[in-house]
Amino acid sequence: MGAQTKEVKIRLQSIKNTRKITKAMELVAAAKMRRSVEAALTTRNYHSLTWGIVDRLINSQLWFNSNSPIKRFFEPVDEKPQHTTIVVFTSNRGLCGAFNSNVIKAMLPHLDRKSKNRSSLIAVGTKGAATLSSLGFEINMAYKKDDSAQNADSISGLAGSLFNSFKDKKTDRVMVAYTDYRSAISQQSVVRQLFPFKRPPEVGRGADDTPRASEQFMSAPKQLEYLYEPNKYDLLDYLIPRIAEVELYQALLESNASEHSSRMVAMKNASDAAEEMVDDLLLVYNKARQASITQEIAEISAGSAAVA
Repeated sequence: MGAQTKEVKIRLQSIKNTRKITKAMELVAAAKMRRSVEAALTTRNYHSLTWGIVDRLINSQLWFNSNSPIKRFFEPVDEKPQHTTIVVFTSNRGLCGAFNSNVIKAMLPHLDRKSKNRSSLIAVGTKGAATLSSLGFEINMAYKKDDSAQNADSISGLAGSLFNSFKDKKTDRVMVAYTDYRSAISQQSVVRQLFPFKRPPEVGRGADDTPRASEQFMSAPKQLEYLYEPNKYDLLDYLIPRIAEVELYQALLESNASEHSSRMVAMKNASDAAEEMVDDLLLVYNKARQASITQEIAEISAGSAAVA
């Protein structure tokens, strides 16, 4: 009986130590989440208004009769493009629940598994790159995700690379897969088309359930004739990479906010589970200890009776 109480006591101490670790990780994730959510919500209006420009350019169609390579960015893509490039935003570390598995699951239907030459994968986040490699997918490029991004410097190189690949006809479609932040307990994995440009995504809602600023341009006049200086092709050649940078940067911020929220919730659930296990083991320990004491008393009583 003494051996049993000793084993329970050792396990009890181990679970208490684990609870301390998960509680500390929960607090750290909560602090990072607050900063990441603030950054994501602050830039949403700018992101929406940027796609408002794209929407109006698509509707104007003033340059579609030209032979400029910029024309590719505004033409509809075929239903089955010859080559698709997918950028996947995941985390650098685990212990964040189903955060990584959900975005990978959402991305898989857009991959052509029959021919590796028809798809290219770019992983932003070491955890996602490792998971995809273990599933047998070839990673063409891998980046470590900037968990505390303050500006778009960490993804500007990627945006330029995607722009040049699409412009030079090395790929026919560019998709971005990431996790859209809705609230601390709700995140949604989404896959959106970056190139060629499509109509802006549907109006989303922030953490306070208010519509994003994209409603402002949804009702704005579409058929406008723009004046371009110095000329429309040079201007668009500069503007399109900036739009791609804005989209990727917003995806990075949304992914960071969702990751830290998922990790906070996962660590809170782990702490709560550890608390329940501690209570259960305390009950088992007290019962075993009580049984041990009762047995000792019984042995003493039996010994006294035998001597008498």
